[in-house]
Amino acid sequence: RKQPRTAMSAGSAFKHAVFSEWYRENEKFLKPPICNKLFAGGQLKVMFVGGKQANDRGDYHVEDGEEFFYMIKGDMVLRVLEKGKHRDIVIKEGESFLLPARIPHSPQRPPNSLGLVIERERKDEETDALQWFVKGTTDVLWRRTFRCYDLGKDLVPVVKAFQASTEAKTGQKTPKEQWPRQGPPPIMPLPRPLDTTTSLPDPTVLDTWVQANAAALKTRFVELFKGEDFNVQIGCGAHTIGPISHTSEAFYFLLKGKGELAEEGGGGSESKKQQLSLVQGSMVVVDAMAKHLLTLSQDSVLIALTWPSAPCHEPRVDAPTIYRHFKPVSML
Repeated sequence: RKQPRTAMSAGSAFKHAVFSEWYRENEKFLKPPICNKLFAGGQLKVMFVGGKQANDRGDYHVEDGEEFFYMIKGDMVLRVLEKGKHRDIVIKEGESFLLPARIPHSPQRPPNSLGLVIERERKDEETDALQWFVKGTTDVLWRRTFRCYDLGKDLVPVVKAFQASTEAKTGQKTPKEQWPRQGPPPIMPLPRPLDTTTSLPDPTVLDTWVQANAAALKTRFVELFKGEDFNVQIGCGAHTIGPISHTSEAFYFLLKGKGELAEEGGGGSESKKQQLSLVQGSMVVVDAMAKHLLTLSQDSVLIALTWPSAPCHEPRVDAPTIYRHFKPVSML
């Protein structure tokens, strides 16, 4: 009998893990200041943030892509700079939110909370930034730009650099004429301007949204968010979708119920095709352009996220590194 091929094997279209198992193995990595652990690091940067300890963040993150939030356990506060003013957005357990690009934001997570966060791969010309404000104002105290590949790892050195700075110790801006002649300035310039015009909506209560869209959800997947980058859809109840494929990686998160995911087409009748049984908490990354058939049970609720405008190239990070923690999947 042939052994199951693992998800990191050559030609594997599905990368799968069950959330409860993955969390037990990775909870120890959710530590301040970011409390972040990357789950998948290809085109879609899928991560879980939270854990037993509160995060320790006074910084505001700026990036060129959108961020999708879904709170699995507990509540969080997303501090943002909206149209030039500070605002606190509370995202409660079971709520989702899509944050547009170029809006400074500072996630505040209390102990024993946990959320799903999805960002996209950065384009070659894009840089992220972390900035701190002078307390009680919208004046930037300190800012560092950097290339971001893994949010949990790449933010920590920037946070430590700020903590060691004169500005962090005094809480006051350094006059420009006193900036150092060598090395990065205290406030590095942004390559692109911030979004200062968008009014942000309140988070969406997923259960309430499902009830309001019950009729449409009986016949198809329904769009929850359509942003500049991400398309987020919800599937509920007994459905068979496909065969379908996406120009980017697709991320499926089965919140309730069961299902089946099967690879379709390619390679002729003799080629091996993957088939995966989904259970509550199943998380699957499907390769870009991989044709597949998705079947859901009657009581299912599924989040499906894609990046339709993704550039067509291989992810920067080596696949075996990205998917080292994924579980084996069976082959037909």
